[in-house]
Amino acid sequence: SGELATNAGLNAENEILHTLAFLAGVMIWSQITDLPFSLYSTFVIEAKHGFNKQTIWLFIRDMIKGILLSILLGPPIVAAIIIIVQNGGPYLAIYLWGFMFALSLVMMTIYPIVIAPLFNKFTPLPEGVLREKIEKLAASLSFPLKKLFVVDGSTRSSHSNAYMYGFFKNKRIVLYDTLIQQCSSEDEIVSVIAHELGHWKLNHTVYSFVAVQLLMFLQFGGYTLVRNSKDLFESFGFEDQPVIIGLIIFQHTIIPVQHLLSFCLNLVSRAFEFQADAFAKNLGYAPQLRAALVKLQEENLSAMNTDPWYSAYHYSHPPLVERLSALEDADSKKEN
Repeated sequence: SGELATNAGLNAENEILHTLAFLAGVMIWSQITDLPFSLYSTFVIEAKHGFNKQTIWLFIRDMIKGILLSILLGPPIVAAIIIIVQNGGPYLAIYLWGFMFALSLVMMTIYPIVIAPLFNKFTPLPEGVLREKIEKLAASLSFPLKKLFVVDGSTRSSHSNAYMYGFFKNKRIVLYDTLIQQCSSEDEIVSVIAHELGHWKLNHTVYSFVAVQLLMFLQFGGYTLVRNSKDLFESFGFEDQPVIIGLIIFQHTIIPVQHLLSFCLNLVSRAFEFQADAFAKNLGYAPQLRAALVKLQEENLSAMNTDPWYSAYHYSHPPLVERLSALEDADSKKEN
């Protein structure tokens, strides 16, 4: 990467320029090596099971847009991180966390408004029974719904979903057009929205965000220890202590801890899913939610009943059988 920077007429002694040259090489190499697998996954495996809807031109266009976004957003972020590490001193972990916290808020704000529309088309949900029912449900829960969109997910895949975003009083709900196509009634779609609103009403998003920020702060504290270990850098053949190399070494060092944290986060996420299902059921959408879950599971060809231990470790959402069982148990307790 130093030679790459020098050949490009840049000062390889400048750590920011040297790091950007290194990351450029990694990006180019990753694109070359990953492209065959991405093409095979999309146009062979996904197509075989009826999921892929995109053309090769759309695939290439999305890839080019992703590369351009990386070129546009990557350098200033990388430069800021390097400057913070070089000047952070004993408060390095706090400064790094503060920067990443601010960056996450900025990205959460601009991604759905600026970046996502570069890849998908968002149109307002037309007036009609479905829109009226969703707006009525949101109003009954005091959810500050400002806009209701449909995204053209069917141009790329037949997978379906729904999500919400926005801060404070500026909330928006997005429905995949595939969700509307796959559900047989408006009430089934509304039951999915009721589940998503349950996450909001029960503050799951806030809890998850706080947990992620806490873990990020702890990781930066761990990186500070790696950063100050000259022997660790020398053991990998580095006489200096480049910021990017320290981050890479640290990421590999904490892999066992990351597996444990991933397992714990999945347990929390699964608990949140059960709670959101129960929330939708308490609103009277249990039959519709059951029907929607079964239909979406069938359409997405997801595993119906996996091994409990495998599911607990790998899945952030409980399998269909567990969710249906929880809804039925709740109904049985209510009847008794």
